[in-house]
Amino acid sequence: MSQQASEENKNLSNYITNIVGVNKMIERHYDREKKNFIDIFTCDDPLYPGIKICGTIGVSDHPNKIEMNDNSFKNIPIELLIGGYREFRMLANILSTSGFYITKNGWECQPGSVFMRIVEMYFETSEMKHIMFISPFLWQDKLQPLKLETKTVHWLLCIPISDEELEYKNANGTSALEDIFQEKDIDIFDINRKSAV
Repeated sequence: MSQQASEENKNLSNYITNIVGVNKMIERHYDREKKNFIDIFTCDDPLYPGIKICGTIGVSDHPNKIEMNDNSFKNIPIELLIGGYREFRMLANILSTSGFYITKNGWECQPGSVFMRIVEMYFETSEMKHIMFISPFLWQDKLQPLKLETKTVHWLLCIPISDEELEYKNANGTSALEDIFQEKDIDIFDINRKSAV
């Protein structure tokens, strides 16, 4: 990956930030060895100034091979989004760590996937421990897959979940857990929220 963002990724960055927020800033996050990086944008929610939205730029340059119903694999390029209250300063770190699991370790990521223990790395005292990926429902009317020359990019929203919520999801399925979240009207922006299960 070149040190400069590609023209495609600049277009991607402009597209997504114009939809999700204002006052965009972009920071480069490196892995421990300082060899690999992921660019992360941060912007303010236009309606709620206390909330910030972060997203990856460039994860979609890497394979995300998803197993289809016929047992074949299809590459579905993705970028990740997360939202949270301004005081949670490690949101971009959660996102870059999740991104590195995809770009360096080849973890597959689709709605319902869970990356274990990522929240716990940065928020040790929170009941929230893991990241679950869902469709970015917050912007469902505006956010469409973005067709670029070399890729069509899809977005996934990261939701912090607890051990109990993960157990419930594993036993009952992702949509059952999402139903509980809706029923209890959880605050997805609060990493210190109580477990809904």
